[in-house]
Amino acid sequence: MNKFFATVLLAIAFNPLVFARRVKCDLKCKNGGTCEKQQGTDVCTCSPGYNGTLCENNIRVDDCASKPCANGLCSDLVKNYSCSCFTGWEGRNCSVDTDYCLSGPCQNGGVCSDGNSTFTCDCSRVDFQGATCSSKIDDCASSPCQHGGRCTDGVRSFTCDCSATDFNGPNCQSRIDDCASNPCSHNATCTDGHRDFSCSCFSGYSGKTCSDDVPDCSPNPCKFGAACLQRSNQALYGKPTLQAPFNGSFRYALAAGFVCLCQNGTYGETCSINPNDCLDPATNRSVCAHASNCTDGLASFTCHCLPGYEGPTCSVDIDECERFGQPCQNGAVCKDMVADYACTGCPAEFGGKNCSVRLTGCDSSPCQMNEKCKPLLLRELPSPAHGYRCTCKPGWSGPQCNETTLASFSGSTAFRVLLDSSKLSTTTDCTFELSFRTSLAHFDLVRLSSHWGDIRVGAHDSSLVLLFFNASSSVIGRADWPISDSLASTDWLTLSVSLTNGSAKLSRSESGVSQLSGAQLVDGLSDSFKPNSRMSVHVGGESGSGIDGGGFRGCVRDLRLVTGNSTLVSTETTAESSNATWGVCSRSVQCGSPSPCEAKTSSMCSDVWNDFVCHCAADYGGRNCSVELPSFSLGVGGSVSSAMFASAAGVSSVYGGDSWTIELRLVTLSRGAFLLLLGDPSDSATTPRLLATIDHDGRLSAQLLHSNGSDIAALTSPDSVTTGSFVSVKISVSKSGRSLSLSVSSSVRSASLSSASPLPQLSGQLIIGGFSGFRAAPDPLSSRRGRSRRSVGLLLSSLANITAFRGLISAPRVNSLWPLILDSSRNISLDYWPHAIIATESVGVVTGIVHDSVCEYDSPCMNGATCTNTFFNSYKCHCSAGWHGANCNKADSAKQTKQEIGNNASLALIAGSCAAAVAAIAAFVGIFIVVRHKKLAAEKLISKSYWATLDLDGPTGVRVGHLRYDGVAPVPQEVFF
Repeated sequence: MNKFFATVLLAIAFNPLVFARRVKCDLKCKNGGTCEKQQGTDVCTCSPGYNGTLCENNIRVDDCASKPCANGLCSDLVKNYSCSCFTGWEGRNCSVDTDYCLSGPCQNGGVCSDGNSTFTCDCSRVDFQGATCSSKIDDCASSPCQHGGRCTDGVRSFTCDCSATDFNGPNCQSRIDDCASNPCSHNATCTDGHRDFSCSCFSGYSGKTCSDDVPDCSPNPCKFGAACLQRSNQALYGKPTLQAPFNGSFRYALAAGFVCLCQNGTYGETCSINPNDCLDPATNRSVCAHASNCTDGLASFTCHCLPGYEGPTCSVDIDECERFGQPCQNGAVCKDMVADYACTGCPAEFGGKNCSVRLTGCDSSPCQMNEKCKPLLLRELPSPAHGYRCTCKPGWSGPQCNETTLASFSGSTAFRVLLDSSKLSTTTDCTFELSFRTSLAHFDLVRLSSHWGDIRVGAHDSSLVLLFFNASSSVIGRADWPISDSLASTDWLTLSVSLTNGSAKLSRSESGVSQLSGAQLVDGLSDSFKPNSRMSVHVGGESGSGIDGGGFRGCVRDLRLVTGNSTLVSTETTAESSNATWGVCSRSVQCGSPSPCEAKTSSMCSDVWNDFVCHCAADYGGRNCSVELPSFSLGVGGSVSSAMFASAAGVSSVYGGDSWTIELRLVTLSRGAFLLLLGDPSDSATTPRLLATIDHDGRLSAQLLHSNGSDIAALTSPDSVTTGSFVSVKISVSKSGRSLSLSVSSSVRSASLSSASPLPQLSGQLIIGGFSGFRAAPDPLSSRRGRSRRSVGLLLSSLANITAFRGLISAPRVNSLWPLILDSSRNISLDYWPHAIIATESVGVVTGIVHDSVCEYDSPCMNGATCTNTFFNSYKCHCSAGWHGANCNKADSAKQTKQEIGNNASLALIAGSCAAAVAAIAAFVGIFIVVRHKKLAAEKLISKSYWATLDLDGPTGVRVGHLRYDGVAPVPQEVFF
């Protein structure tokens, strides 16, 4: 095999034709000729049957010239031909006839017949059809069965099943008539149905075949005993004595129903109409007079006379005075009445039906306190029973007006009334009312308590207030009624609370005139809002809750609860848990002339019913404002001072209530400093807090904070308090008024709080000045700057970058009356300072005004100058001869000319300009350093505590300010040139 392939390859390699074809030939040879290069000349090698230079000549013989294809078309070939046979012929010359039935194309027994060019299948003897008898014949395809008959296919036939239809026949084409047997009775119409029938009965008949006669007279529909005749009863027809239709012929169309034979006096289809003989046809009014009842009969009536009348129509009025023989005695005149008589003009000492009984109920003078007595006849028969009624004056109650309803309250006194369920109407609305007098404008007066909640009534800022609390002690309704000065006028006022139709309303009366507040408290209250056996009434007392959180001072009388037809009156005998004073209401004017308050040290005297309160001027306290309150120095010598009051639970407003105030006067130069905190100082605090600080602009800020440190409300004074002179500060919080206010000197800022905002309690911890963990405040005039920071993680985030307070705090007070003694080491006489609260713990607090010795600490005066400390924490330099300037650092010139003075002035101006330029450059450098420092800090290349400030000094050497790396605003200092 390998030898064979080698021989072939050698032959191809040395074949000159092969190599010749590799040479380009330019002749265009035709008819399949091939161009070749022979001895350098292009030559066409022609296909068989062609010649010529380009093989263009056909030299073949036509093999079809003899027409060899008998039944087809001839195609000439090279020395040959081919035949393309017509349909039906085959063979080389198309001379053989084709038999199309040889392949048996007819299926399913069909007979095949051969044709010229095809075949034909005869399917007539089989149940198939189609060109090859391949399709089954469906004799049911034309739906020969009508009216829903079921078709079954056969061999060139079908069968119809009509059993489920109402038809029959080969194709279910004939209708079956179920009415052919006349099944319907009583002339009813028969309607053929689906293998069934239906009868259309005449009215009066029923049943499948209308064979049942409807019993129209059972039960008897005729009234007043009338006979009932049934129309379908054919035996009744043809009788002239009967009414229509029975006097005529019977007809099935009129066989339904009945006819009533009515009794005399009645008519209608069922004889149900009985003409009302009780009505006069002429007037259409009752024939019976004087509202007597009438009974209608059959063509008759009967009058039932009311007492005092008689006659067939009750038209006769009986004169009882005549019939009973003028029964009135003792000068009384008999007056005829309906079924009765009355004796008029009876003397006051007589009573009874005939004015014949002398009244003896007041003979023993049972009414006490000189009250008016009215004798009563409780019963006349069988024997007279006498009684009386006492008309009580305000403040008294009981059958004999000997039970006092008047009670006096001193602020902490109170009484309670438990309601007797047996005397309450729990299904009706109720009204609660009482009268009171006071000189207070703030108090809690009364509380109605039950399992559904409380209703509380009191006053706040000379306005009557009504509050509704649900069972969770949440306020769900409030009504306020401003009544200005009349509330504290000491006149008697009457108020009432009406619980009507699920709502509460407050009203009052003054000088006998009743007025409504016009404000509904709550709409849509549940029925449980009404009085019940678990309800109680509490009057007075209970400082620390309710409208204003304070007890009531004054008098209350005639407390009543009206429910339905019952009235409950509170007296000394019905009150429980009472420490009020009953039966008296005495007082004297507390703020008369002369005033008990020192005129020079107080601004106002407040009459609080049985006592007075002096509103003292700043730095004064005591009952009469005669005691000078102390001042306290904090941060002396750069120390951290603090005063802590562990609890102020005993502190309350002189008026009571939840409105409280912290007041003080301060002197400081410290900015970015802590002032006070009310509440828990730890990070784990769960209650809100009040925080007061001095910001880096010297303004005072007061913040109410959530336990997480976020703001509830925040206020800031418009002006700086770091003036070096006394500034008055007042911070107030009102829980009922939901407000925070900040007063600095003459400016006042306030903020309203949402009802959902919790507020700090005054019983919490109070811290003033600072506490452990704070760094000392820097000396504002010193060039020394502390670089240590407050320990991280202590207290609130609000205290970041804040130092301890440094300065004076004078006359600190809570709620005007309670002086705060910041120095716990002081042995305070409470007789000298009444109501004083001494700090539980204090550190670094010095009583009195103590200045820092700036001269000693910083020695600011130069060139032998004498330094004198001045108020507050400042200094003054007394220069030696030849020196001047704030620090005596400028030399005098003995021979200064006017020109030199002018030059010096110009130099000073230039120096000032240079100083400004230096400050600007320093600020730029500081900003650059801050930005660079923050970038480095972010990259952790340096520590954040690497440096604290960049100081800026003026041309005289006095510091004009400094920059901080942590972004806090620069603290400017006073500049002297």
